Amino acid sequence: MNKKIIGLLSLILIGGLFLAPVVSAATTTDTPLKEGGAIGQKFPDEYTADDALKILPTVVGYVYGFFLVIVVLMIIISGYMFVTAGGSPEKVTTARNVLMYALIGLAVAVLAKGLIALVAKLAGTDIAV
Repeated sequence: MNKKIIGLLSLILIGGLFLAPVVSAATTTDTPLKEGGAIGQKFPDEYTADDALKILPTVVGYVYGFFLVIVVLMIIISGYMFVTAGGSPEKVTTARNVLMYALIGLAVAVLAKGLIALVAKLAGTDIAV
């Protein structure tokens, strides 16, 4: 149980590291700025839906890339489990399940990216997801 919690927390930490460039790229300097905040931060006067649509392709790209890296790692782990199973039916079944879940994860990631592109197309936006 503790290994699962540590694994989940490490995935959250790694995911946060992948999203750090997205957060830093979210700030824009082409909008009028005003002084504000406790430390003298500069904030845009107003956020619009266009600002979110400009950030969306970057976020989708990072999340999609993160999922693809995880899928590749899971396929490699599954192959290693197949090779080291030594004919044990339980280990072969575990390796087969890991491979199946990795492929299901790949399918979900591809469908999610496609769904976002479909919604963007139906909304009439010109973003390339």
